[in-house]
Amino acid sequence: MITIPAIDLKDGKCVQLVGGVFGSEQVVIDDIDSVALNFYNSGIKRLHIIDLNAAKNFGDNTKIIERLLKNKKCEVEVGGGIRTIEKAESLIKNGANYVIVGTSAVNNINFLKELCKKIGKEKIIVSLDYKNRKVLTHGWDESTSLSPIQIAKNMEDYCSAFLMTCVDKEGQLKGPDLEYLPEIIKEIKSPIIASGGISNEQDLFNLKKIGVYGVVVGMALYKGKINLSKVKEI
Repeated sequence: MITIPAIDLKDGKCVQLVGGVFGSEQVVIDDIDSVALNFYNSGIKRLHIIDLNAAKNFGDNTKIIERLLKNKKCEVEVGGGIRTIEKAESLIKNGANYVIVGTSAVNNINFLKELCKKIGKEKIIVSLDYKNRKVLTHGWDESTSLSPIQIAKNMEDYCSAFLMTCVDKEGQLKGPDLEYLPEIIKEIKSPIIASGGISNEQDLFNLKKIGVYGVVVGMALYKGKINLSKVKEI
């Protein structure tokens, strides 16, 4: 299992939101490059970058992301508002190892199929954010009637992994979703990256036990509740 630190970008700053709600920032950092460098110095294998502005269709942080990609020291996955093939291709061209697509893929599987043809499934991660076992879209503002399992089963041929974010847990440090995630892992053949609620090293142990491939960690790192050097030992 790999631990993937998160850099969430909003209005040119590194932030951590509670439940994805704009205005709920508990962490706001101006020096994004130093955040990335600290993660790199901890020996991480992958970095997770999300453009929250682009996800909400309210501006973007493209220049910052391009700078982070130019100076990367490990694999990087990038998501948030990737609604066109051209944007995904641009991110890959600029150094992203993986693009994370959510709403565009959920709403139009043909978009995902076309993206797969253009950049290859190995570079695609599909993000399925869920609440009450139903997938949310448009930056968590709209709910679908389908479960992550139902949607993922139709997409497995066109991506390398799924990022499953439990919105009920996101940013709250109350522990990950250990009830539904095991069902998802049992039903889906592709690697599962878990996100939401991770609060300490024990949570990482618990997720490893149920068979997740990777874990995205945000708030717990910024609040000093997880030490990346100890995580490497896990």
